[in-house]
Amino acid sequence: MKIYIDILIITNSILNLIYLETFAKIIHRKIENVRLGLAALAGGFFSLILIFNGESFVQAIIITIIKWVCMAVTLLIASGFKNLWQFLKNFLIYIAIRAAYTGMILIYWQLSDSKRIYVRNYTAYFDISLIKLLIAVISAYIMLCVYEFIIRRFHGRSEGYKAVYSNGTYELTLPAVADSGNKLCDSFTGMPVVIFYCSEMYYHYNLQRPEMCVGGGFRYVPFNSVGGSGLIAVTPKGKVTIIDDKGCKTDVRCYAGVMKAENGKSRAIFNPLLIE
Repeated sequence: MKIYIDILIITNSILNLIYLETFAKIIHRKIENVRLGLAALAGGFFSLILIFNGESFVQAIIITIIKWVCMAVTLLIASGFKNLWQFLKNFLIYIAIRAAYTGMILIYWQLSDSKRIYVRNYTAYFDISLIKLLIAVISAYIMLCVYEFIIRRFHGRSEGYKAVYSNGTYELTLPAVADSGNKLCDSFTGMPVVIFYCSEMYYHYNLQRPEMCVGGGFRYVPFNSVGGSGLIAVTPKGKVTIIDDKGCKTDVRCYAGVMKAENGKSRAIFNPLLIE
């Protein structure tokens, strides 16, 4: 089989796009399109490892290490780095996803005795037309959409939630309500907003003073609700974790919006899609 460098890079860029989309679905995160594209392209170029000779034991070890480093860099480009523990967790999930897809490719290669697939150094090469490649990508996308629909449709929801907000040494926990009507997003980034109705948090950040709001990493975003409309202070600072009544924790990729509590009842409002 003749291996063409351009086909090798293109096919593996598409494969990495599928890996990363699957990764995003499983961990319930949205990867920005720019990051997704750059990571997929990097994974495509990393596939050039296929051309190296790994016949001896030492060479195989070196190629394995290089491959793992390439996967780690690809994931870093896609998801960034917040802390070592979270990255290691995501890396293991990403490796499992790649192993599952590669396993399916190997099984098909062996059972079909296909002459159009070549696997070497943990990298697959497909000697197929771009039309067939496009069909494969569309099929994978449809499968991911079906998976997402099944999860949304049949995943049992908890009866109660708690929302934990932490920023440095400051942390608070509030009862939370899953409300599909909360479609509030940050005007500039499009990030979803989890709303914290909490006077303690409101005064902790001095949000009663507009100049402190703007200078403290917050900005005002307009909102509409059943009770009326107005402006809410939102910030990307801190981390939001949703905990269900079974103890399952989900770190939510979102902005935090802060308002004074109504009638002294503190709570958080989030869209349930954020934890599905």
